[in-house]
Amino acid sequence: MENLQTRREFLKTSGKVLAGVALASSAFPLLNVAAAVAGTGIAPHPFTYVKLDPQATIERGYKSYYSFGGCGMGAFDALAGQLAEAVGYPYTQFPAELLSNASGGYGVGSLCGSLGGAALAIAMACAPADAKKITGELMAWYREHPFPAYQPEFKNPTSVSGPVNCLDSSGKFMEAAGVNMASDERKARCAAVTGEVAGKAAELLNAIYNL
Repeated sequence: MENLQTRREFLKTSGKVLAGVALASSAFPLLNVAAAVAGTGIAPHPFTYVKLDPQATIERGYKSYYSFGGCGMGAFDALAGQLAEAVGYPYTQFPAELLSNASGGYGVGSLCGSLGGAALAIAMACAPADAKKITGELMAWYREHPFPAYQPEFKNPTSVSGPVNCLDSSGKFMEAAGVNMASDERKARCAAVTGEVAGKAAELLNAIYNL
């Protein structure tokens, strides 16, 4: 009987606590907002977006390619990293290392990792329909853009990839420049692609938000 009584008291107490939590949540919805701001709740989507400078984004993406060691991480940091600094949560919960598998066309020469990194940042900052629209525009631009335009270190020849795959994009450049995959020129070119893709994404995000 003592054990049964204890269980009953526990259930009564638990019920009161749960009821109190439910009442507090409905009566004080700001508590839920505060929890999200503190990083303990699920932030509403899309995440807050603020205007990014496309040129500063290009420059950051170029540097981030080297500092993180990959085009996917570099492009994501150029966008979401800036937003983490300007907005804070929830961008601060998403490290660039989430894109560590994007390098080299996700390891198989497929989609250029910079596009993958930018697409993820776009999806975080936009409603689904807008994210699809911007990502489509970014892909179309990539197919026709002569990379690299931003060249702070080397003066490489430019090339238009056509497809959005890493193998095509890098291959056409290496053929035009007469360099191999291990060359500093190829790395600088991929760093430029990383920055320029992020910069274009910032431009498209600014436009969708009329900023």
